[in-house]
Amino acid sequence: MFAAALGAGDVACVEMAVPADPAAAKAAVERLRVVAQEGGVAFLLRDDAALAARSGCDGVVVGPGAYAAARKAVGAQAIVGVTVGTSRHEAMEAGEAGADFIGFDDDAEIVSWWTEMMEVPCVAALPDADFRRVAAEGWADPQTAAAAIRSLG
Repeated sequence: MFAAALGAGDVACVEMAVPADPAAAKAAVERLRVVAQEGGVAFLLRDDAALAARSGCDGVVVGPGAYAAARKAVGAQAIVGVTVGTSRHEAMEAGEAGADFIGFDDDAEIVSWWTEMMEVPCVAALPDADFRRVAAEGWADPQTAAAAIRSLG
């Protein structure tokens, strides 16, 4: 079902929140990473660069101030995104540090400003973002996820 949801549209990347239980996290990452990568979709973990590196993920998404440690953990070839909420200052710092993308909360003004002024791509659930985010709750049901992805097209 996960593969069907990924095939519902042009999906570039999946970002997975890591379950608190280490065994559940390892099992989920192993199962979902393979499906995503076999479908040509990058698979990123949220806030766990060490697990991302150990498990063959394509990268990690971290919060402000965590870019350098994440880059060191996953290496130069992996993707490191930084989610900053609505802080222009933190976004610029992350971009200057080398983040591959910046994640914003759904604030149309900051997303519009960023896409006009900066080269580093941004992610948000807004039409002006370089990459559109489908909310995590949409993935609980693969049919809902597929519908959300198709609606972006």
